[in-house]
Amino acid sequence: MGGDGGVIASNRRYMRGAGAADHTGDSARQTKLDPAVEKEEIQRSMKFCALSGQPLEFGKQTIVVCPYGRLYHKEAAVEALLRRKQTDQDELGGHIRGLKDLHEVHFSLLNSMPICPITGNDLNGNIPAYVVIPGKLDEVNALSKKGMEQVDKQTIVADYGPIERKIRLAPPAAILDILKNEIIQKNAEEKISRELKRGLKKRKRIEGEVLACANK
Repeated sequence: MGGDGGVIASNRRYMRGAGAADHTGDSARQTKLDPAVEKEEIQRSMKFCALSGQPLEFGKQTIVVCPYGRLYHKEAAVEALLRRKQTDQDELGGHIRGLKDLHEVHFSLLNSMPICPITGNDLNGNIPAYVVIPGKLDEVNALSKKGMEQVDKQTIVADYGPIERKIRLAPPAAILDILKNEIIQKNAEEKISRELKRGLKKRKRIEGEVLACANK
């Protein structure tokens, strides 16, 4: 089965993942919310597109998830990436560098609402759930934590595809802060690695030019 998503603009200020409003302080902000307020935010983030604020249209539009576990209508996210390239307007945040950071989510649906295909429990933010990546192409890849604990990994891989990583859907603030710090550190390490590789290539090129001149 497939799944997809959306959200109402007036709701965006209530959502942890809504657009650029959440980008400042992403690095090491320690978020403390009233438990009832946080629960409501988590539930909302499983129902609305984190960018557009429109209700997620499960089974009708393609839904993607970002490294922070936020859900977007893919069309809205792609349009935001295009606007970023054309105008430098960043509505998504630095944790989404391009389409490679967005993964399609396919939910098992019951009455047009997402459920865990193993337990049958609603995936409405009240229970921990994950997107398994890469999973199987165009097949269900959103599972509850409880469901994943009930069956062995071989069965999960056989039924839902390979698991190179898991993304927690709509994580609570404490887990989100940890994710943000991990992603920032990972991006920094990747940047250093790229710079070292560029430096090594430049050095080899210069050495090659020097050697070529010496042989003339």
